[in-house]
This record gives sequence, structure tokens and C-alpha cells, in this order.
Amino acid sequence: MTKFVDESVEPKEKREVLLKIAEIYPDNRKVLVALSFYSAADEDWSQALEYIRKFLDGGGRQNADRMSLGILEAGILHRQGLKDETRASLEAFADRIMDPWYLTICDYLLGNQTEKSLLEQAGESPENLITAQTALGLWAEGSADKQKAIKHYREALGSFLDTWLEYDFAKERLERLRQSLQADAPTG
Repeated sequence: MTKFVDESVEPKEKREVLLKIAEIYPDNRKVLVALSFYSAADEDWSQALEYIRKFLDGGGRQNADRMSLGILEAGILHRQGLKDETRASLEAFADRIMDPWYLTICDYLLGNQTEKSLLEQAGESPENLITAQTALGLWAEGSADKQKAIKHYREALGSFLDTWLEYDFAKERLERLRQSLQADAPTG
């Protein structure tokens, strides 16, 4: 656990620690949530989807974990260019949740409202800002707009909710996108 909470530890190492924890506590569903986010942060999209689906298929009541993973699943599918699967995922998500905020994010991702409207509804709430900005960042990545993704991930970090999985996800995605842009930049 010490290694897991250490900020200097890379996401891949955190995933290894989480896998060991999962072996010791196989019924701990929180580990699946964390593995989903860290796998996605590390660009292991298929593994992230596997963890997400295992968690969501396991049943349970509506909670923040289920809603966060529903948004993450749609974002990953969009990033993979799976348009029909993305839409189906979002529609299923909207049918199974009742939380107004996550329904608002879903509504934006379905194209039913503007980004400006979504962010106005987020207001000054750090919780709403981190969930919206992280979703927008991943969505921008899926739309091949690295600069916009960087902007949204930076805004997510501005929530200062550094104990949230979305925070670690945004931090790692921001770093990877910056590295990608540097690698793409012409040398002169």
C-alpha cells in the first residue's frame, strides 16, 4: 500500500501492486475500479475495458464507482474509434443511472448539449469539475485533439482532488500527451 500511495510510482507499478492486492483480496471491488483507471492511464485500453466490465457486470447499487466507470468505458470506446459501441455504452449508461450530474456528462457525450453548458453546470464544485474535465479530456483524445485534451486534463488537476482516481488518470494522460507532442515536434 505504501508503494501504491507514493506519487513517484509509475502507473504500471501501481497496477502491479493492485494486482497483488487483488490476489490477496479477490472480492475487493474497489481494486477493479483502480485497475480500470490505471490500465487506461497506461494506455492498456482493452485491459481497462475488461476490468470495467467485470465490475459493472458484478451488479450492485448505483454509486460513484459505477458511474465513473460508465463514463470511462464510453471514453475508451470513443478513443478506440468504436462509434456504435460508444453510443450503445452511453445509452445503456443513461438507462441504468439516475444521478443528475453523470446524466449531464452522458448527455454531453451523446451530443445533446454543448461543452460550455456542461462546464457551466459543473460550476465551482471540485467533484463536478474533475469528473467533467477528465471525461472531456478523454473524449478530446478520442477525437484526436491532443491540445484540447491537455487543456481539459490540466483543468481536472485544478480540482486539487488528488486522492481521486480521476486525478491520477488525468495527471498521467497529461504527461503522456505532452511527451507525444514533443516527440511529434519537428527538430531543428
